[in-house]
Amino acid sequence: MMPAYDILFKSTFGLYLLASAGFFLFFITQNQRIGAAAAISGFCGFLLHTFIFVYRSIALGYLAVSNLHESLSFFVWLVMLVYFIAESRRRSWAHAAFIMPLVVLMMGYALVLDNMGRPLPVALKSPWLAIHATLCFLSYACFLMAFCLGIMYLWQERELKSRKVDMFFFRLPSLGLMDRLGSRAVSFGFVCLSLGIISGSVWAQQAWGSFWSWDPKETWSLVTWLIYILYLHGRFISGWQGRKSAYVAILGFLTVLFTYFGVSLLFSGLHSYFK
Repeated sequence: MMPAYDILFKSTFGLYLLASAGFFLFFITQNQRIGAAAAISGFCGFLLHTFIFVYRSIALGYLAVSNLHESLSFFVWLVMLVYFIAESRRRSWAHAAFIMPLVVLMMGYALVLDNMGRPLPVALKSPWLAIHATLCFLSYACFLMAFCLGIMYLWQERELKSRKVDMFFFRLPSLGLMDRLGSRAVSFGFVCLSLGIISGSVWAQQAWGSFWSWDPKETWSLVTWLIYILYLHGRFISGWQGRKSAYVAILGFLTVLFTYFGVSLLFSGLHSYFK
């Protein structure tokens, strides 16, 4: 990929890094000007990220998700999209202090990976690539949001139970709000993951002649799906709220991370294209 892409990608990373530092300072100081500056930096990074992702996809002739660098970039872009949509009405910026460090870590990792664009393998030359990848990574973005909200919920609950609240207690949203937002994120993410698995199965049948082959990525995607089934069953059938939901949301996203990073790096299979 041309040097201009490297420069623009590093610039995007720099803007996200500034936003992360700014949101952290806002969380500490509650200075609205710092929060606004961090939001502007993050949004400018998102716009630049949008440009380079669209440009790369057009240049390559397919949705740029065929290797770990590209898919990480797409994952981060969707996380930022989901975050800005979720925060478009509230503008509290409290969640960003937890989300942006993860964004910076993923972008930093993508920065050191090989970003050379290559022709797609024959099996990936299908319109299903864009459909399947978008649905799966959109679900991952929603689950990341729920993960962060679960961490925030447990922190806030711990402060309440200790009866010795520190200054950070008043920086966090209410327990009820975090619980509701986490539930919405998981619910929407679960729908996207389900459709992603279905679209992947249809694509697999066309590409390899089988809807399901128990490939490591497929197996761990099913495990992830079952964990979120547990979340939704517990919440809407058994009446779970608060702590139990937060723990399962955290466990679910840890499984997502293993499915995405661990399986791709540790196992070989039909999804080895994404290494």
